[in-house]
Amino acid sequence: MKTYHLSSVYELTPEILSKIGVKCLILDVDNTIRKYNSALPDDKTKAFISKLKSEGITILLCTNNFKKAIKPFADALHCDLIDFSLKPSPLGMLRAWIRSKACHSEIMVVGDQVFNDILAGKLMLFKTMLVSPIDSNNEPSSVTVRRKMFKSFEKKILNNINPF
Repeated sequence: MKTYHLSSVYELTPEILSKIGVKCLILDVDNTIRKYNSALPDDKTKAFISKLKSEGITILLCTNNFKKAIKPFADALHCDLIDFSLKPSPLGMLRAWIRSKACHSEIMVVGDQVFNDILAGKLMLFKTMLVSPIDSNNEPSSVTVRRKMFKSFEKKILNNINPF
């Protein structure tokens, strides 16, 4: 199954999701919709999530962080949270799927890392979308190393023609 790509998560629209049959998004948090160490969402993220939810899209936030670190962010967006998801293990994705009560074919995982987010979605056979990180200058060195290790996989995804 193809992995889609957009330059920014904010380019994702209800029209695009409808076109590919998605009614439930499992969104990574850090560097997908939140800069590292930001406590609360900015106005752009609030408007983005609000727009998707108003169009009937179910949103679940899925993070490897602990609940204490991310719950205020999720609460501010009024989104369900799957914390300590252990990505790339599919266990967090399985928890999200069960909680969403969505049909398997209507779920898409969106994230900025091939190794964590996209692989976890692929292991569950969900639709996946890779987005560019919102702030790659301030990410932890472990994330930078993973990006370098999986650069060849990312290039393959980026070389696909954008169907939108």
